[in-house]
Amino acid sequence: VLAAPRDQRRGLGGRLYTFSETLLDGLDEGYRKLLHWALDHRGIVVAASAASVVAAALIFPTLPTEFATQTDEGQVSVSAELAQGTRIEITDPVLQRIERSLGELVPEATDVIVNAGGGGGGFGGPGGSNSVSRGNFQILLKPKDERQRSSEQIAQDLRRQLAGIPGVIVRANASGGNQQMNRFLSGGNSGGGRLSLEIRGESLDDARKVAQAAKDLLDTVPGIADSRLGRDEGRPELSVRVDRAKAALLGVSASTVANTIRTNVAGQQAAVFRQGGQEYPIIVRLREEERQGVSDVNDILISTPTGQVLQAKNLMKVEDAVGPTQIQRKNQQRIAYVSAEPEATLSEAVTAVQNRLPQIYPIMPKDFSIGFGAEVEQQAKAFDQLRTVLILALVLVYAVMASQYESLRDPFIIMFSVPTAAIGVVLALKLTGTSFNMQAYIGIIMLAGIVVSNGILLVDYTNVLRRRDGMPLRQAVETAGRTRLRPILMTSIATGLGLVPMSLGIGEGSELQVPLARVVIGGLTTSLAITLLLVPTVYTLFEEGVSGLWKRTKDEPVVPA
Repeated sequence: VLAAPRDQRRGLGGRLYTFSETLLDGLDEGYRKLLHWALDHRGIVVAASAASVVAAALIFPTLPTEFATQTDEGQVSVSAELAQGTRIEITDPVLQRIERSLGELVPEATDVIVNAGGGGGGFGGPGGSNSVSRGNFQILLKPKDERQRSSEQIAQDLRRQLAGIPGVIVRANASGGNQQMNRFLSGGNSGGGRLSLEIRGESLDDARKVAQAAKDLLDTVPGIADSRLGRDEGRPELSVRVDRAKAALLGVSASTVANTIRTNVAGQQAAVFRQGGQEYPIIVRLREEERQGVSDVNDILISTPTGQVLQAKNLMKVEDAVGPTQIQRKNQQRIAYVSAEPEATLSEAVTAVQNRLPQIYPIMPKDFSIGFGAEVEQQAKAFDQLRTVLILALVLVYAVMASQYESLRDPFIIMFSVPTAAIGVVLALKLTGTSFNMQAYIGIIMLAGIVVSNGILLVDYTNVLRRRDGMPLRQAVETAGRTRLRPILMTSIATGLGLVPMSLGIGEGSELQVPLARVVIGGLTTSLAITLLLVPTVYTLFEEGVSGLWKRTKDEPVVPA
């Protein structure tokens, strides 16, 4: 029997019971002495607790921040971009060369999916699906525990290794469902990068100059890769300008000239050939060898209403030109994007860019402005909303306790345990190198409802001892602390240990929940350690007044249990 006297306990179970009993009895006695000291030095306890909150406030600005954690989902996306107007016959061999290189550079790859002639922007990024001068590679990797490099490390290595291909711009980034969703939430028109500069102004020419200067600036900032313009240059084309005055003298309209050229070059359906139940369109146009160059367009024959036939070059002029590009707007204002991929955390990249942005101001017109978009903008919006949610959560927790206690004072005492979790939160993120993001913020909101449970146990049982047994203040506080110590430890340790597997980031995509788990574990640990001393101390101060902050609690007659 485990509950038998020590000299009668046998076996492994008996020894474990004796060990745990000794450990917990020593813990109870140690906490009793510590609590007794805290009640004699209440000013030190309150000052130390306040110092921990101040320290947390000073450490927090040094934490890296981002919208969401970048997860390793076992996929890497590589895009290749040739000059605008490059034909698919030239693009395809280049993509095959890159595909062979990927097989050597990424031994962790299991499959490589190649898409020749499609845009690599994605979610509104540069490069539409009809761009034959671009290609996209989707690399599927081995499971996370079977490779040494993460998907982000592989992408960074590929950027450097594939940067030397002449005439080709190669970009690489870790991809997967989470990354694509982050890009979608942060705005699809930002060019596809996590870091995006938004240049607002009406003049398209000035916007192009400022955007190019911003891109050149991002290329020189350490820790930023794959900078690109959100608006593509137009595709090369031939512009036909009809001499309307001369055409009018000959009785030829501009539409007649255009339709004649289109029929000869692009072709026009003249009839349908039917055979065996099948229909075949008959296209009329010049032979291929007669429509290869600009001179062939000039030699096209055009008939006038009077029956004259003359060459097209007599009525028009063919010039090299650039096709129109899209005009992007945001909040009814013209905008140009310059996007990039940060190789470090997003906040570090933003700080580095902010320090260099003044170099662009001298060349920027007065009616232009520049700011951050994409994840930076979405992060600011999300944090503002979560801040409101956190305040609302604290108000609701206080309201629930006030209604149950039928008192405004006791819930206020318990709420002192919430700020003490701050030092544990920032230390957990700082020591583990974890960024503060949306998931970490959600963990803080969870803590607002978790950490008060310890204070509730202490205050509630203290009130019971004073009202039911008539215990003096100090004896009731110390007795409640010793009695509720083990339940508090059990609930806090069980909650913390339950989050340990999540905090380790085991498995594909597990990095998404790591900040939440680490925040809760860190905040719960420090809140537990400080609350066991702070809540009893504050309780006695509310009973005796703040004037007793630096005075020892008076010794009171002990009431037998």
